[in-house]
Amino acid sequence: MTLHQIQSYVQWFEEIGRNDPALAGGKGANLGVLVHAGLPVSPGFVVTTAAYRALTDDTEIQELIERLDSLDATDADVLTTTAAEIRTLIQNRAFDEPAEHAITDALDSDADTTYAVRSSATAEDLPTASFAGQHDTHLGVPADDVVDRIRDCMASLFTDRAVAYRARNDIAHSTVEMAVVVQEMVDADAAGVLFTADPDTNSRKIASVDATFGLGDTVVSGEVSADNARVNKETGEVLDYDVGEKATELRVAAESGTDATSTSAERRGCRVLSDSQLRTLVDLGTRIEALFGEPQDIEWALSDDGFQIVQSRPITSLFPLPDPMPADDRLHVYLSMGHMQAMSEAMPQLVQDFWKTWMNSVISQFGFGPFWPTPVVTAGGRIYIDLTPALRVKRLRDPLLGVIGAVSEPAAAGLRELVERRPEEFEREGLSLSSLPVVAGTTRRVSGLAVAVAPAFAVGALDAFQGPPTVEDLDETWGVFAESFVPDGVTTANSPAERARAVFTFGDIKSFMVAAYPRAMPLYLAFGIDTWMNRTFADDPETVNKVGRGFERDVVTRINLGLGDIADIAREHPAVADALRNGASLEEIAAVEGGEEFEAAFEAFLEDFGHRATGELDLSRPRWRENPATLLSTVRANLTNEVAGEHRERVRELAVEAERAADELEARADHGLLGPVRRRVARKIIETYRDTIYTREYPKHYAAEGFASWREALLDSGRHLATEGVLDRPEDVWFLRKEELFAALDGDPIDVDIEARRREVAFYDTLDEPPLLTSEGETPRGAIDRTDVPDGALLGTGVSTGIVEGPARVVHDPTEATVEGGEILVAPSADPGWTPLFLNAAGMVVEVGGRVSHGALVAREYGLPAVVSVPNATEKIKTGQWIRIDGSRGTVEILDEETGSN
Repeated sequence: MTLHQIQSYVQWFEEIGRNDPALAGGKGANLGVLVHAGLPVSPGFVVTTAAYRALTDDTEIQELIERLDSLDATDADVLTTTAAEIRTLIQNRAFDEPAEHAITDALDSDADTTYAVRSSATAEDLPTASFAGQHDTHLGVPADDVVDRIRDCMASLFTDRAVAYRARNDIAHSTVEMAVVVQEMVDADAAGVLFTADPDTNSRKIASVDATFGLGDTVVSGEVSADNARVNKETGEVLDYDVGEKATELRVAAESGTDATSTSAERRGCRVLSDSQLRTLVDLGTRIEALFGEPQDIEWALSDDGFQIVQSRPITSLFPLPDPMPADDRLHVYLSMGHMQAMSEAMPQLVQDFWKTWMNSVISQFGFGPFWPTPVVTAGGRIYIDLTPALRVKRLRDPLLGVIGAVSEPAAAGLRELVERRPEEFEREGLSLSSLPVVAGTTRRVSGLAVAVAPAFAVGALDAFQGPPTVEDLDETWGVFAESFVPDGVTTANSPAERARAVFTFGDIKSFMVAAYPRAMPLYLAFGIDTWMNRTFADDPETVNKVGRGFERDVVTRINLGLGDIADIAREHPAVADALRNGASLEEIAAVEGGEEFEAAFEAFLEDFGHRATGELDLSRPRWRENPATLLSTVRANLTNEVAGEHRERVRELAVEAERAADELEARADHGLLGPVRRRVARKIIETYRDTIYTREYPKHYAAEGFASWREALLDSGRHLATEGVLDRPEDVWFLRKEELFAALDGDPIDVDIEARRREVAFYDTLDEPPLLTSEGETPRGAIDRTDVPDGALLGTGVSTGIVEGPARVVHDPTEATVEGGEILVAPSADPGWTPLFLNAAGMVVEVGGRVSHGALVAREYGLPAVVSVPNATEKIKTGQWIRIDGSRGTVEILDEETGSN
């Protein structure tokens, strides 16, 4: 056995550094970093991936691993069987002699020494995937058993849970190897876990400590109710300390392994750590966090020798901090644009840059730059808007909270709680003499805009009382809006470079507002009337909701009526209906008898609505005209769930209900001496409301034409760069940054790892987007007052009255799912791209949104009970479960816990 062989199989912690995960695995490399920094780590070594490769150097094992990579990730039975075969083969193989000698030579000569033997995979403790608990750990291992336990750890690379975890994180099994950490066992008096950022609130200023008596594995596995403490990292103040029950203690056994004993009743009520010990531990954690440059999940043990660090890995569940961070030292708070638009998914890098550039340009043209230096930031692949400047103006605070409450009730509650808890952060700084010219300049600019737009407001207000326009008038009027929305160069520039730069150039805000506001003013008037009706008739919200239903001219209704009409055409032609049911494409349907008529109707629909999409704010998403599969799925579902003409009859019934509701509200106004006058006024107000409220989706509908134009211009850049060999695929353009795109189009070389960017977006998409985020990383949450809530009910915001029960249909991607008649749609978001799924739904539960979000408006229009802002609804509810939703109280009850699957 040569010295080189020994060194390749075994490496002491002191020999391992930050760049050695491929040799020592994630856990082993991190321990090496801690030892080099002088932090307290129990002595030990790593059995390297070279030993793993030697152990698995077998044709049968390698063939099975390759087979594992080729299997369908959703075929759990085959994955489980194959993984078990691999484990058995590894456990039945012996290490070669050099590897075994290297391991035994590294062990302490003292026969009483026992060891902790822990797995350390190369895909472990990564910033985006921790693999916590997926592989084996063995405690209290005597020297004679260490080699066997190392082999067990290496076989645990293929446990069912590890294989499933890699499949979920899109990590190829053949690319991962296993090292094993061997440390002298610490017979701890206390142990546990330290998070250097609070996993509950996300705050980077607060550390969270879980602690129990004895060894810490009972904390990691969740077998005991541990003590929990929260500590301010900057001041060392113990903010709170909750004493857990700690029913059992785990100790190192006399011979081998561990023994669990019952904790005495007196000891259960005792604190594990004093305030002084907590501060010492948190100080260690702060040093480790600084060492790795990000918040850490640290396992620790306490013995007579003090604290020992068992392992440290990144906390992968934290939502990222805003980028860029504020330039001042004060707290800033940001509102999610995704929650405002009921779209919570992460967006690729180029789309993030687009919205930041676009929104910052608009805000700067108002002259707010000096007071609002960084209005828009990104975090976790999402766009956030800095609310801090407005919150520091007391006169703006309550109106702002009211507006946010309509968009997202949880955001408003969290914001209110934060302002009350930390009022000093929102005190406005006084104006200095040097800032007066800046204030004057901003005032002049805003005043100039107001003067320019005022006539447009007046014209729009007068138009609102002139009766309902025709669909053709609306299309022509809003078409002007759409044209003003998109700079000329986006569609007319001669080169991809010019078109791309035009996308990131917003025009004159004054011209845009003059073009837009006359068209939008009737809608603002309708929203005002809606507020008045809800206050005046607060005891009868259902009747108020009914007044705003039954509009054939509403964009959403036009979409659903159009799809229903297409389904009726299919009913008239059996060959078309059969082709649809068999999943045929549009081209295949056109080839059967009656298919030409179906295709013509479908193409006419796409002419009007083909620019729409699911998650259409994300310019990388294909528009309906590019991928009509979603619409064909909806038409297919309509064949089963409806009879001919039913969709139009439903709208007519809603219109009749609306007239009755209007009569009821008018009758309620007719009382007292001035009753007849009040009734006539109420009639005119309600008529004006019905003449205007149905235009609520027109701004978004025509703005979506701009989104489609921007998408096509940027995708054209991608096609050009793919042709030039700069990108592998046109779609890779979405993972460039703005400046990288411009440089590439100018012919300059760029060095970008597209696949890494793609993985980053995919990882961010797994994180729940908080409606609010602070510059400290905290995600503020406030209590929402609820009375008479059923036990165990999920709470949200009721946005469309009514109670309904039915089977849940959990849908993550509307392009790949349909909703059957009577099912309750459960979705992460509900922007206009989800509209086709509303046709058959009996009710709706959405994770984000508020009273004025798209899903809420559509639900009220269709009379569907709906609850929005229900956190993690798509995880807590499973398809097939029987649920009851109450759109008045904002509650969702899971009535059948036993059935259902996602």
